[in-house]
Amino acid sequence: MKSSSVDWEWLPKNILDLIHDKLVYFVDYIYFGAVCKEWHSVAQDNRKRRHTINASLPHQLPLLLVPIKDKDERLIYSVTQDRVSNMRLKVPFNKRYYGSSYGWLIDMDETFTIILLNPFSGKIIKLPRITKGEESTTIHELFIWKAILTNDPDLYPNDFMVAIIYNGLRYLAVYKSSVRSWTYLLDHPNGTGYFDIIHHKGDFYAIDGGLGVGKIDVAGIEKSPWPQVSLVAQQAPSTLTPEISTIYLVGTSEGNLLLVQRVYTQVYPDRVYGDWDDVPLFTSSFVIHKLEESKERVEIRDIGDNAMFLGDNNSFLFPVCGIPGLQRNCIYYTNNEYDPYFPYDAGIFNLTDGSIKPHHIPEDSKELPPMLWITPSLS
Repeated sequence: MKSSSVDWEWLPKNILDLIHDKLVYFVDYIYFGAVCKEWHSVAQDNRKRRHTINASLPHQLPLLLVPIKDKDERLIYSVTQDRVSNMRLKVPFNKRYYGSSYGWLIDMDETFTIILLNPFSGKIIKLPRITKGEESTTIHELFIWKAILTNDPDLYPNDFMVAIIYNGLRYLAVYKSSVRSWTYLLDHPNGTGYFDIIHHKGDFYAIDGGLGVGKIDVAGIEKSPWPQVSLVAQQAPSTLTPEISTIYLVGTSEGNLLLVQRVYTQVYPDRVYGDWDDVPLFTSSFVIHKLEESKERVEIRDIGDNAMFLGDNNSFLFPVCGIPGLQRNCIYYTNNEYDPYFPYDAGIFNLTDGSIKPHHIPEDSKELPPMLWITPSLS
């Protein structure tokens, strides 16, 4: 009997689209695109389509990028599968990155030049150096607090922006690839510096230490060399801002803004860490307020069928539907501070019951830069 075979290469595109839409894990996307040129083309088209539908939300399950001591490579850990991948990425173990967006890491060298690195492809993009405010520090590693991308530079080489919070005063600066230059926003409407910045509904929104929110009109960046930050929400009463906390800003698919406070507890261990007088700070809870249209802050304890990812990455929500192992109404967090004397502060915070569970923590996490979430690039 003559055996029959299926020519997988020439399956109808609509069938391939359906198969691609069912994929969950990063490695499955790689296998799909590697079948043949036709499947690779379908994977690329679907990636662009998903990005066009909602560029502000990640379309690939985040992975945890974990430094390996004394090796210029990093592990990839899947929190949903609770395992480390066999894949290694060529990323220096001792370098602290200031942002992670669309599969790219954001770095700065000693000349204050901003560098974008795609650890999956190895591609590097150098942006112009920062020329305002750099005189405030001689330690370039402490110059940037947060950095984000608005688009994947591989997909939109002439239509992406980079926003950074920098300098000891936590100023803002925005780079536009279309004009190849930085715009500096050196004012603070509330008088305090910014802790987090996101790209939301076409504009930038930044949050300060008092839960005040400012908006940067992207269109205005092109019209004025010194655009202003408009006030969206005044600072909250001091009763809403714990003394020891980190602040994040997160956008929802419904268009809302979430103001997230990460509250710390001081821990006094038996042993002394180096010659420092500081003591380790570990996360004890999270408090979330939704910013209403009336500018009123309403505390919420449920983010729906979503998981939140916080750390040195861009802050975002990810839908849990169809993702085995991803827990709803939970916050997946990693370190924000780089302190070589203290171990990692990372875990999964359950907003429903207030419990904290650990995820992947290296055995010797001291003297390593923070782990960070990365949404793989599928280019």
